[in-house]
Amino acid sequence: MTIGELAQLLKIEAKGPADYPILGLRDIERLSVDQTLEDNYIYFIESPAVFKRHPKAVENGAVLTVPALADQFKHALVAPQADSRLALIALLKHYDKTPKFKLGISPKAIVHTSAKIAGSAVIRGGAVVMEHAVIGERCILYPGVVVEPYAEIGEGTVLFPCVVIGHHCVIGKNGIIHGGTVIGADGFGFYDQPGKRYKIPQIGNVVIDDEVEIGASCTVDRATIESTRIGSYTKLDDQVHVGHNAQLGRYIYIVGNTAIGGSVTIGDGAMISGMVIVKDHLNVAPGSIIMGMSGVAQDTEPKTAYFGIPARPAKQMHRMNAALERLPELLAKVQELEESLKRPA
Repeated sequence: MTIGELAQLLKIEAKGPADYPILGLRDIERLSVDQTLEDNYIYFIESPAVFKRHPKAVENGAVLTVPALADQFKHALVAPQADSRLALIALLKHYDKTPKFKLGISPKAIVHTSAKIAGSAVIRGGAVVMEHAVIGERCILYPGVVVEPYAEIGEGTVLFPCVVIGHHCVIGKNGIIHGGTVIGADGFGFYDQPGKRYKIPQIGNVVIDDEVEIGASCTVDRATIESTRIGSYTKLDDQVHVGHNAQLGRYIYIVGNTAIGGSVTIGDGAMISGMVIVKDHLNVAPGSIIMGMSGVAQDTEPKTAYFGIPARPAKQMHRMNAALERLPELLAKVQELEESLKRPA
């Protein structure tokens, strides 16, 4: 394909000879400082900061870039500044190698006769769809997927290998759930008496709204009575745990190795970084930002950044850390004062 043809496909401008051949994409961050761009491949460069790490990035190759940088390159696809990431998304989709499957149910799948499977769904060999489950239009179930009784999968949703959707759980439209994730395991509920431990039945479910993506090896536990919920457009990274009864809003980001305690409420637009623990029954306010490796032990305020263990507002933590740096000096001064007080007058 030529750079001119790609420009037409993306509906953006091309700079340089339109017949310059393009073989695919490359990642600028994989280049060492002294390497140039590889000929006939496209790199994405939207910021001049790239030139500090890769000073030879203007040599050879081609780029997808913005108007302010376009003149520095011989071959470029030029997207408006505000739309450069959308152009990158379109370019990635063009080169996407995700396999396309034949519609229908594989003879090697196990599908109960009472399950409702849309005609445009794909059920791969080794998938299991149990009693009265509902699989919507254009869904794809990879090998090893288990959809338990009465679960519902909305149209366009993709379940990658070994995903388990628990009984009566509901997954919305156009979702993506990556391999090994379990939706609807029992919540962690027990009651102790002397010499006896009782399991508290978890009779609720999990409801996940439209356009949600959940990474690999995540767990979202079912509610004790009603529903654990995840709002639309929320994105969970790999290895995130969401405890029973939690209520997650819309447009939330949660990065990997984070655990959300039971009955936690997270407001719309919150961002939670990696390796964070949120204590049960807390409220993470809309727009809150929790920085990595923090332990949230109290409710947060809207649109406020937090970090530390226990997590405190970032401005407060910066002052505390600055004071800690002076601690050895202050201790030495205190010791000196104590010694002076011991001396005879």
